[in-house]
Amino acid sequence: MPIVWNLKKWLAIERDIYRPSELQALLASKAGVQLSLQAVSALINGKPSALRIQTIQALCNALDCKVSDFFDVLPDSPKELTKQSFASNHKPSRLYGDKKQPEKQESIFPDPHQFPNQGTNG
Repeated sequence: MPIVWNLKKWLAIERDIYRPSELQALLASKAGVQLSLQAVSALINGKPSALRIQTIQALCNALDCKVSDFFDVLPDSPKELTKQSFASNHKPSRLYGDKKQPEKQESIFPDPHQFPNQGTNG
């Protein structure tokens, strides 16, 4: 999925913001959100691999903008879709990776199915 992350360019052109500390201060004063300088720097200097909705909302509140001003998600090209389809043998794949089966751990309790019916004491 092509993701276009233009926050750095948009900040420079539209808001004259060039340093993470400037955006950090704006987020604190206008959105009431405190993000670490490292987190703000990561948002400005690269495409995030994951982003919370609350962070997007804080950015939009502080910058008085829409997320589409600096972030677009475009559909995959037909070539990429075909490649993905053949890689998964035309079966849908899990979005967040394969589900791993938990390893069987031995219980401290005996399996009741291993013992014959003893009847009831009474």
